[in-house]
Amino acid sequence: MSKEESNIDALVTGGLLGAALGALLAKDKEEGAMIGALLGAAIAATAKASEEAKKTNIPQLIEENGNLYELSESGEKRFIKELKKSEHTLPPKFKLT
Repeated sequence: MSKEESNIDALVTGGLLGAALGALLAKDKEEGAMIGALLGAAIAATAKASEEAKKTNIPQLIEENGNLYELSESGEKRFIKELKKSEHTLPPKFKLT
């Protein structure tokens, strides 16, 4: 199986699991399934991308408690800088149209 096929399989699997969970938890089963599928695929893609990024042996940047760190392939963290807090506030709920 090629790398592309593996990535597509992960997205499909994440989407199917998310759809099932979304339909189970939502009042509107169709909307819950659709949102769950998107979230499941996004989570699967994020996990796969993180996995692939770690294989490059290039340090990653991560945020923890408002601080930016460089994470080496050995797992060592180096402080880079403190991040400014966002002045934007998000609404507690979003309406999908």
